Amino acid sequence: MTDDQHREATAKLGRLWSTIGFEPFRNGVHILDCHLQRPQDLLTERRKEFSALCRSWREQYRS
Repeated sequence: MTDDQHREATAKLGRLWSTIGFEPFRNGVHILDCHLQRPQDLLTERRKEFSALCRSWREQYRS
């Protein structure tokens, strides 16, 4: 993996992790305070989105 690819992958992971409440800390490290309600709410939202995506896929490809 080139340095550019590594930087791009790191940035993409950071964006993904932020969707469930991870916060950038330093040097590419992200932290999640599990005692806060926000990460729980974000995770619930992502699960609902995933369930809706699964339902949509099943309806589209149902045999």
